[in-house]
Amino acid sequence: MFNVQRYDLLLLDVMMSGMSGFSLAHRLKMDVRSRHIPIIFLTARDTENDVITGLNLGADDYIAKPFSLRELMARVGAVLRRTGRSRIEPAMRTIEPAMRGSEHAMKDSTVAEGLVIDDWRKVILIDGVEAQLSRTEFDLLRLLITETGHVFSRQELIDRVWPRGVVVTERTVDVCVTRLRKKMGHYATRLVTKPGFGYSYTS
Repeated sequence: MFNVQRYDLLLLDVMMSGMSGFSLAHRLKMDVRSRHIPIIFLTARDTENDVITGLNLGADDYIAKPFSLRELMARVGAVLRRTGRSRIEPAMRTIEPAMRGSEHAMKDSTVAEGLVIDDWRKVILIDGVEAQLSRTEFDLLRLLITETGHVFSRQELIDRVWPRGVVVTERTVDVCVTRLRKKMGHYATRLVTKPGFGYSYTS
């Protein structure tokens, strides 16, 4: 466990690798050193049962994705003031310049469950971890995710992903999709082959 006593508030994602946010929150609330620290859950899961689970574990707030950074900061400020751990005003002044740039980035992001397309930084995060994708792999996966459910023929993908003037065969598309699946972990099954038609991303 890290030196948790020095933190004023913890933001936990429910879906984390290795340990869920719920499990970590349970450990924190059972430890006398950390049980007093406010917790806010950030998650794409917003069913009633998930909310109740989080609140029963002692969470102080529960924010469902997608959300703006201004909403997040407002909720953080409210929890810090409510719990009396309020060095919040100096902190807000410090964070505000960085937040303006991050707000821009947030608007340029697409979230599909555990997959986040960050167009600002040109990366795709898979369960919070940056995927090591080539430019073509990024563009291909971005297109499929942003038009979830649409079946693209191989020629359509060539026309929309590969640069004009570059000679690309349909077999090249198949190879690129195969490489992508190897990098997508348990999301690989979402990249579906439609025999006789092409490829699509399913939610």
